[in-house]
Amino acid sequence: SPVFMRYRLLSPKIWVESIGSGGGSIAWIDADTGLLKVGPRGAGASPGPVCYQRGGTEPTVTDADLVLGYLNDGYFLGGQMRLDRAAAEEAISEKIARPLGMSATEAASAISRIVNSQMSDLIRNATIRRGDDPRNDVLFAFGGAGPVHASRFAAELGIREVVVPATASVHGAVGLVASDVVYEEGATDRMEVPVETDRINDAFAPLLDKVRAELADAGFKQEDTLMIRSVAMKYRYQVHELTVPFPPGAELLTEEDLKSLYQRFDDTYEEMYGKGSAYRAAGQEIATLRVRGVGLLPKPRIESISAREEAATPGPAADGAWKGQRDVYFEERKGFIPTDIYDYAELTAGGTIEGPAVIETPITTVVVNPGDRAVLDEYANLRIAIGAGPGQEAP
Repeated sequence: SPVFMRYRLLSPKIWVESIGSGGGSIAWIDADTGLLKVGPRGAGASPGPVCYQRGGTEPTVTDADLVLGYLNDGYFLGGQMRLDRAAAEEAISEKIARPLGMSATEAASAISRIVNSQMSDLIRNATIRRGDDPRNDVLFAFGGAGPVHASRFAAELGIREVVVPATASVHGAVGLVASDVVYEEGATDRMEVPVETDRINDAFAPLLDKVRAELADAGFKQEDTLMIRSVAMKYRYQVHELTVPFPPGAELLTEEDLKSLYQRFDDTYEEMYGKGSAYRAAGQEIATLRVRGVGLLPKPRIESISAREEAATPGPAADGAWKGQRDVYFEERKGFIPTDIYDYAELTAGGTIEGPAVIETPITTVVVNPGDRAVLDEYANLRIAIGAGPGQEAP
């Protein structure tokens, strides 16, 4: 069963790690330590960051991003909203910079570095704690502020690729409406390994029947459903259990299915707790049986952008999407430098942008740091290769 804080939950839950760091996170100075902090308090949508000009008085990450040049004060929401850079800079100066004896730019940079570190720490802890090496992963960045910062904390984690999907601002909503319908049933039935096939099939039968009935009541035909069986297992005399699934397939489990299950438990245990931690000699136990019934729904049709590609001329540096330059702050360059700005809507498949650069869309802003390279793929996703720019080794 999953653990929340120090409490064990007896029903299955979706595992989510969240952090109070985002565009609206407020920067503040701890009165006790005199240290700069970011979040978890946020300005929300109303009044929002100071630069929104809606009554906000506390400097936020968005205000810092604007001061550093990452955001375009005249192109926020595709130009529908004007941001007040002077107000953002004054709020950072008043609340952060002057009390700490630094410039507004230094304070904004510190705010950005702190929020990046907080996000990289969260991902590092979440992945390593579950036996996953983040250096083997690809980071998806979405939302309004995520693509501004993602490449920074990806580099801190050793991640070599960041993907900004075409659906960035509504990516969570798209995932929700495209998700299948799921019903799940479970029952406690303790069995010592090895288990007789008849016993485990008999134990699964009522759970399968119940899930099928629920899917049928929801309007799903049997051919549009998928049944996934799993068991919660542990070594004998242990308390904590691990869930191990059976591959979807035959109606009845065989002796070979069970033997494969026992081995997968050992493998999963070592992935979670370290190589050599599995101890089959202690004996294995099955504690809980679960059936997950999936009602398969039609998925969104994703088309390539070949028609868009024909409408413009792609180039190795995406010249057709170039909008101009503005001064943007980068730590590597120790200050503001003239930086190329690109219009996402004019990029074509294969168009390549070398960092430092900023790619603007009506829904988000993508910062390509020095030494990184961004390429638009055939489905309009931006793929950022970390450390693959000029003079760097490609991943």
